[in-house]
Amino acid sequence: MPAKDGDVYLLRLSSTGKTFQVECVVSAAALQKGLSGRKSLKTGTGMLFIFPMLDKQSMWMPDMRFPLDIVWLDESLSVVHITYGLEPCVSRKKCPSSSSVYASKYAIEMPKGDALRYGFSVGASLTVV
Repeated sequence: MPAKDGDVYLLRLSSTGKTFQVECVVSAAALQKGLSGRKSLKTGTGMLFIFPMLDKQSMWMPDMRFPLDIVWLDESLSVVHITYGLEPCVSRKKCPSSSSVYASKYAIEMPKGDALRYGFSVGASLTVV
């Protein structure tokens, strides 16, 4: 998926037909910052992390202000793992991190509950609308 920081895409989930809007982050600086410092995300939106290569990925959540679900995707935009309900940091020393269980090329951070609400499931695929 050719994208640059700030690009917005609408993705359709194969299993439900529901659409989900994502903002892309690609550069090293944007990947590191992610959603840090933002106060919230609207339901039905998320941040699509596009990693440089397919590998086991890890997310650390300093300065997060709201809980998240993370949907991990392979290079074909198929869901390989879902992390539900990551809570925001209490302090930088106690920041939660989450890792993909399987090799991932992409991850979508979304408001807690959206992974279930939109029907994301392992094996489902996404397409760009």
